Amino acid sequence: MKNAIRLLKDPLSVITDNRSEFTIWFLFTIVTGQIGIIANMIIRHYTYSTSISESIFVDSQNGSFYTFSIALVASLLGPLFINLLNSSKFSFKTLKIYTIIFSIFFLFFAGIVYAVIQSKNGFENKNLVLKIDWTQLLMYILALIIVIYGYCIIRLENDPLKYKFIDDPLFNEKDDEDVNERIEESKKVTDDGKGRKL
Repeated sequence: MKNAIRLLKDPLSVITDNRSEFTIWFLFTIVTGQIGIIANMIIRHYTYSTSISESIFVDSQNGSFYTFSIALVASLLGPLFINLLNSSKFSFKTLKIYTIIFSIFFLFFAGIVYAVIQSKNGFENKNLVLKIDWTQLLMYILALIIVIYGYCIIRLENDPLKYKFIDDPLFNEKDDEDVNERIEESKKVTDDGKGRKL
């Protein structure tokens, strides 16, 4: 359990290793990825005097945050696959594979939820009762967490020695088991195979 928490927490320290690089990535990936939502808020405010909360509600009713969440996580898969395929040394392979698997499941789940919610919204009478779409908010926050974690996983290779303790822990455990097995086997050997005692 301690190792699992470490695998989730330690890659995030990449953020503090190079704050300017993370800030640039965050601005151009997360913030500008939402430029449509931000533009809608500004246009609605100056055109119709719509409050920010009402504008967010309208975008929420349209499924904008689902769409952004799906696009954001989908855009992570390409760099993760490319990084995994192009690595000369399979550094952090376990973390990358699990992040890819979790991202794919998130995309399937988010797509199904989005389709169900949007089809339900099409048949309901649309009234402007402001309420939070908790499912959409959860998907949105989860997408942000997945993408930030994925960014950190990719950046681990910039300093592999610093993060070697989380480099493929599952394979390291298997290697440790193999080494221990070989040590136990070597203790049972009494000659070199040619009759000479050891």
